[in-house]
Amino acid sequence: MSLLDKFDLIRKRENVELTGFEDRPVDIEKQLNLYTREGQFYVLLADADNEERITIERMIDQTGCFVTSVSSGMECMMEVTKDMYNLILLSRNMPRMDGIQTLRNIKSSNQSKCRDAKIYIILDEKVDEPDIYFENAGFDGILRKPIDKAILQNIIISLVPEKMLPDDDDLIEDIREIAEDAEALKGCDVRLIEGLKLFKGDMSAYMKAAERFCEEYEVYSADLLDALYTSKNNDYMNMMRSCREAARKIGAIYLADCFDDHVNMAKADTLDVAESNWQSLVTEWEKVVAGISKWLGKTTEVSNSTEILILKTNGIKLKSADIKERAEDVLASLEQNNKEEAEKKLSKLAEYDLDAEIRRKIDQVKRAFEKNNINIAVDILKGML
Repeated sequence: MSLLDKFDLIRKRENVELTGFEDRPVDIEKQLNLYTREGQFYVLLADADNEERITIERMIDQTGCFVTSVSSGMECMMEVTKDMYNLILLSRNMPRMDGIQTLRNIKSSNQSKCRDAKIYIILDEKVDEPDIYFENAGFDGILRKPIDKAILQNIIISLVPEKMLPDDDDLIEDIREIAEDAEALKGCDVRLIEGLKLFKGDMSAYMKAAERFCEEYEVYSADLLDALYTSKNNDYMNMMRSCREAARKIGAIYLADCFDDHVNMAKADTLDVAESNWQSLVTEWEKVVAGISKWLGKTTEVSNSTEILILKTNGIKLKSADIKERAEDVLASLEQNNKEEAEKKLSKLAEYDLDAEIRRKIDQVKRAFEKNNINIAVDILKGML
């Protein structure tokens, strides 16, 4: 194989960067190796999810800590009465005794040898309670699944005796920095480590993509809403696919799954289901955009242009014929290029107590007026006749 052939082969491979004529994996997740010869740090892990427990156990074991893992709160209580542990990780959801009750029992039991241990709760990605709920319960910190290695390593670094830490200050600082960034982004449902893998560890390139994702929010959300209101299934589906891939690229996996749900909704003959789920999608989308913007040090105000409007009514119902007549009046004003008069007539119509379907269409027309999309407004009004 010639040097040029080898060069081309290397360039096409994934997760490698070119260094001369050699390829090497990019080290995204830093490896922490504690000096255990001068002491030991004991970790107890309790998680009913066997696969997740094994994964976390391996992460801890790789640092050089001594780790014991169990699958329930009952087993955890047996361990804390036998041995002393420095750090205890408790899954929120376990059979018979959940993580919160296990914490209480560890702290209150006279037989417990771990009442002074640092105790962290392991949560699923989505929980109903705010962080303060678990802080008030007595936990020293929170770990969210899927657990990022750097975040777990940083917790261990902050707790182990200094004599156990390696002399590599740059390594420690790298772990702390990536953990801080990963923790900040995890709060807005973004997995930094997953995103960095796609950029081969290049934080600068990742940040540019994340910034672009935020900048495109207003345009994409507005265009999607237009496609939704005018029942343009193909346009809606294609834009959702683009949004899905952009979200995955930056590690916003949950949001990407939400976009994917809307892709599937658009494959049906109607977008009614997509519309009913629109606001929940936007809520997650805005959470990601706001969180990333804050992380990037930018002040981004997410506008309410993606909300489906709900207008106040006067309580008076209109007959179907009257609604059509008023819609025709709005159209007539538009045909005369009198947008201001059309908006006034639409506002008058919106004051009445209307069925949900008519209300939705009026909201759509109002949004089209705000964006000066007169053709879209005309299409929607014609659909009311």
